Formats: sequence, C-alpha cells, structure tokens
Amino acid sequence: MRIILAGYGKVGRNLHCILEGRRKELLERFSLDLKVVAIVDRGGALVRPRGIRCAEAAAAKEGHGTVARAEGGMPGADVLDVLEEVDADVYVDATLPNFRDGQPSISYINAAMMRGMHVVTSNKAPLALAMPALLETARYRGVRLLYSGTVGGGTPFLSVASDSLRGNRIRAVRGVLNGTSNYVLYRMETEGISLEEALEEARRLGYAEADASLDIGGMDAAAKLVILTNHSTGSRYTLGDVRYSGIEGATPEDLREAARRGKAIRLVADSRGLKVEMEEIDARSPLNVPANLNSVEFDVEELGSVYVIGRGAGGPETAAAILRDIVQLSS
Repeated sequence: MRIILAGYGKVGRNLHCILEGRRKELLERFSLDLKVVAIVDRGGALVRPRGIRCAEAAAAKEGHGTVARAEGGMPGADVLDVLEEVDADVYVDATLPNFRDGQPSISYINAAMMRGMHVVTSNKAPLALAMPALLETARYRGVRLLYSGTVGGGTPFLSVASDSLRGNRIRAVRGVLNGTSNYVLYRMETEGISLEEALEEARRLGYAEADASLDIGGMDAAAKLVILTNHSTGSRYTLGDVRYSGIEGATPEDLREAARRGKAIRLVADSRGLKVEMEEIDARSPLNVPANLNSVEFDVEELGSVYVIGRGAGGPETAAAILRDIVQLSS
C-alpha cells in the first residue's frame, strides 16, 4: 500500500517512523506492505516510488526546515502537484487545521478521492466544516474517508461509537474534548494559580501550542463535537451549527468554591443543544478527569451511559490513530 503523507510535524514524523519500524509486523499480521512514497510539507515535496526512509526525511526537516531539501526533493511543490504525478493508494493528511475555510486541505482531500485514493486524516477542520459533503464524495467515488485521529488522539472515541456500540442507538454524546483547557482548569482548581500561569505551564509540558486560542476559546472542542456527533448519530452538522464559548472567564476562586461544594467546573461539549461551554458538574462524574485527559459519555438507549476516558492528543497518540485507520482500510 503506497502512501502520500502531507504534513511532517510531530504527527507526520511519528507516523512515518512507526510505519517503517513496524513494517515487517504489519505485513505478517495484516498482509499490509506499507511504504511512504511521497511526503509534502510547506517547503515542498520528497518523492521516492520505492519508499522514503524516515531518518532521511527527518534529517532534512530538522536540518533545513523542509523534506524538499533532501536529495531529489522538489522545493515549492504542493499536494496537488504530488497527487498529479505519484501513484498511491492512500492520502494521509496530517496538516494543521484552518478553521476559517478548511483550505487547502478540503481541496487536497477531494482531489485525492477523485483520483481513487482512500483518505486518512487527523486534520479536524475539513471534517468540522464539510463532513457531510466529504463523506458523500467518498461514497460516490467508492473510496473510504477515515478520521479517528481528529477526536481523542489515540483514544478510540470514534471507533467505540461505530464498532463497540454498533447496532445500539446513541441518543447523545457529551464530554470533555480538549486536553489543554482541561489541564488549565485542573491546575487552577488544585493549585490556585491563574489561567495565564496554568496555560504557560501547559506550554512548557507540550500540552499547548504557543497560540492556544483555539483550545482556550472552545473552537477545538466545538469542531470535535461536530465530528463525534455526526459519526455517532448519523447527523449532518457543521461547525456553524455549534454555539461555543471557552474558559477565558474562569478564576481559581470559582473553581475552588465549586470544589468545596463537591462540584467541578469543566469545559463540556454536549450534542444536546449542540453547545460547548463551562459547566459545573458533580466532582464524582467520570467527566471530571484530571490534567490533560479527555472523557466522553455516550448516552445509549439500550445501555444508558457508557464512558470512555483517555489521552486526547500528542504526536505518537495521533499517529497511532492514523495507523489504526490505515490498517482498517485492509478490512
């Protein structure tokens, strides 16, 4: 199975090295001979029909800022150029999200599907903004669009809904979907530090980007709510349907006062009303998770509440989710 990989940050590099390191195992267990034949980043592309070594691509990226500086690289080339020239079976989008219009990823995903390639993505923006249309295109072209890395990183929130709960009726989903904001609230509650101090701590630990506005402002959780709700209930929402706010108004005093009353304040995404907002919940609730964990409650008609808890982000974790999707393509 030949793979075109777009995006060579933490997720893309982790995925590439996992695929290379476990190639023999994946061949033996799943009859999958996986090789990355093209990598595209902001500086250009590197194409090798026989496969690209992880060490070579990583060295070019670290040393020169782009894989295109490796021998035989193509500076300035973009994904459309590569899709036109390279024969591949799977297009993997591990690029950063653009929630303004989802571009250029939406165009790249559509172009790959129109060329008969399966698509695996960890980029939330295209799904949050155009999930119904993208899935319709995949059906029309007879390819698969898989996206488990968009919600929960390596924790299989989406596959619990579609696989473990298959045949059951999921009435609603509710959860803590953003690890950065949860870490900030948790530290404010337990240590009494300010939002700014907790956020800076999250940055030092790698839980938050330099610009954490999407996390703190609630948009990241809103995007995940759209994807999780559509996937779980068959709905056709987009990001514009969600009413969301963030944690900017939280204070250590509010959090500690809630704790004294046996409560916790968390940023909760809820498909009932399609909203994301700070909410006071029971401190004993499974949604009251510590640090940067995520937690999802599936309200299932036949079973009641089913909870899944795990780490929601990170390069290795999200790469593991992409690998899970690639393996699923063989089933």
